[in-house]
Amino acid sequence: MGGALAHDPDAEAAALLAALEEAGLPGLELEYRLSRPVLERLLPELAPRGLKVVSLHSPVPLPPGVPRQAANADIFSLASLDAEVRRRGVDCALAALELASDLEVKAVVLHLGNVEALVDKQVTPTAAQDGGLSNELHTMLAERAGLAPRHLDAVSFSLERLAGRAAPLGVRLGLENRYHAFQIPDFAELGLLLDRFRGAPLGLWYDCGHAWVQELAGLTPAADWLAAYGQGLVGCHLHDAVQAQDHQAPGLGEMDWPALTRALAAAPVKVLEVPGGEMADLRRGAAMLAGLFADAERAREKEAQR
Repeated sequence: MGGALAHDPDAEAAALLAALEEAGLPGLELEYRLSRPVLERLLPELAPRGLKVVSLHSPVPLPPGVPRQAANADIFSLASLDAEVRRRGVDCALAALELASDLEVKAVVLHLGNVEALVDKQVTPTAAQDGGLSNELHTMLAERAGLAPRHLDAVSFSLERLAGRAAPLGVRLGLENRYHAFQIPDFAELGLLLDRFRGAPLGLWYDCGHAWVQELAGLTPAADWLAAYGQGLVGCHLHDAVQAQDHQAPGLGEMDWPALTRALAAAPVKVLEVPGGEMADLRRGAAMLAGLFADAERAREKEAQR
């Protein structure tokens, strides 16, 4: 919701509550477009309406001084080579951790940042649309291999502070797999970070749409993320995709939802991440997933009894 609502916290909170009521879902994820004034009006209204906050997507609240229209989850990169940018990113994530603790929420989703010299939002989706690894994407990956280690070290500095604070708060950090090849982490980098921070309260946050697009682009097969890192899964973002166009309501795209719900049945937190479209499509998608997850859970129980 933008426009005038961005300048009127009462109206924005009221519109969000109306949308939540229409969606008919039992919980929600709080994310980076929510300013502190909006949160102050929204949060007291949730419990009386039977709504529970299940996760936070850092940075939340919207950092001071950042206009609503500029809000995004990479506003201050945790992988930045600029120490001041990185410090601001860590401060924002620490604020999200404190809010999660106050709300008794057990998961905060993190974007870890970018390989800054390679930011090009067309290369990965174009490869996905065209059916596989393109010359442009191949070139980007070769350049990325030389540039990424310094950014990964920067991410590690950030995560050291965040994991140190998350542990006593009882909050887990979900490291999200990303959409673009220039973003961090790629498949191998996630494994390196999980090894580097073994025993810390962090793990994979699986975004099924991002994994889908990267597979179409000729990168890591979507199923490999869960096969390798699913044991420590923190949660998942669920949305459908038509080729490289993700964030569709489940059932409107090309994903194999029976297989996905079986693979994600044990995910501690499940979040529908569908920011636009028709509310009727969202409700149908949510009902479809609820049925499929119930089937998957019954199958798990039967398997456990054998």
